[in-house]
Amino acid sequence: MPRDSSQTKERILDAARGQVLDRGFAGTSVDAIQEAAGISRGTFFYHFPTKDDLARALIERHADEDRTLTDALMARAESLASDPLQQALINLGLWEETFRETGAGEAGCLFASYSYEAGLFDEHTHSLILGSIEHWRQTLGRKLEEAMRRHPTRLPDVDPYVLADMGYGVLQGAFILGRTLSDPGIMVTHLREFRRLLELLFGVAQEVEVSPVVETA
Repeated sequence: MPRDSSQTKERILDAARGQVLDRGFAGTSVDAIQEAAGISRGTFFYHFPTKDDLARALIERHADEDRTLTDALMARAESLASDPLQQALINLGLWEETFRETGAGEAGCLFASYSYEAGLFDEHTHSLILGSIEHWRQTLGRKLEEAMRRHPTRLPDVDPYVLADMGYGVLQGAFILGRTLSDPGIMVTHLREFRRLLELLFGVAQEVEVSPVVETA
């Protein structure tokens, strides 16, 4: 019975996540969630007595998943290279691969959705969002800081943590654009371009040989 209860709760959270990403939290009704989850209204309120309880549980789960994925992808990058710059670049490549496999819809960020309606949520929910953003910042920022100790950048006074923030902004902005333009590939493309900018900054981008233009009569 507890296992069935846990599975039902996860099903509700899955349904709620899809609804919130599509309509926003304020625009998501309990009726829409219960219909998507295939449950009764009583079952919904058994697991989540209020909509605030649902909002908190939804963001807690998302924050846990986000932290786990962030750590797993960096650990994978560290296992594939010993140089911190290569680890950072591989890490971004692994994020690209993740978004390519899941698509923009599945990779959609609840943090962005919640931020549009910040006034609806309590302090605990806000702290979870800030904590996850800070975890990304520290994970990539520390790696870039290590890289800068070994590899000089082409521009002076570059802040590795600002670069990490820019990477996070690229992801969130690409998520919004991808949904607005109905183009799930934008997340992958923008992240790839950010990686290429880092390669240029560190001077490791491959030179592209341009063939001379031959004029024809």
